[in-house]
Amino acid sequence: MTRWKKNQKEFSVKLTFDGANSTICRVPKPIIEFLGKPENLKFVIRGKGIVVTSD
Repeated sequence: MTRWKKNQKEFSVKLTFDGANSTICRVPKPIIEFLGKPENLKFVIRGKGIVVTSD
């Protein structure tokens, strides 16, 4: 199991192609806890960046 440093602000994750035109990504636990353990995430393309929010 991956351990994250306390107060870490950047997280790199591996992307896995699932064979159905989708990619699977495990979201780090500190991100899930920061977002309040959401059931859904929303990815929004804004300019040249991406915004991720809990839905």
